[in-house]
Amino acid sequence: MYGEKSEPAQSSVDATKFREEVINFLRSNIIPKYKNGCTEDLHYKNIELLIAHANKVDPGILCKEGYKYGVAQKLLNLTLKYYWCLELISEPPHCPIDRIIINKTRYKGKINWTQISRRSEYEEVINEIQALARKEGLSIPQWELTHYGRR
Repeated sequence: MYGEKSEPAQSSVDATKFREEVINFLRSNIIPKYKNGCTEDLHYKNIELLIAHANKVDPGILCKEGYKYGVAQKLLNLTLKYYWCLELISEPPHCPIDRIIINKTRYKGKINWTQISRRSEYEEVINEIQALARKEGLSIPQWELTHYGRR
């Protein structure tokens, strides 16, 4: 998953440093913004902040194109899901987008979450999930909790 480095030992050190710095940034700079709720616009900005920070720490550790939007949204949304389920924050605006969730939409087989590189691609999936959730009278996170385990 990590980008190629010249020396395996250095690659391991780089990966550990990268994980620690990204997680610390997430905990201290982004998660607190969700304590009492977060707007969708701020959520998109937070994904972009996470991407910018990860690229500053090591722009090529995951791939030569840098930290992708799909990877950043998954990390942030999954973290928020756990914090929300533990009642540490208010309900987040979105849910983690991954293969299982994409397969519940019309984008099954058309979009790979790890290859999402732009906000517009992510928004397409979110808009589809929002429409599906509305049909059931649910929010996006509630819909995901209901449908994630159903394969």
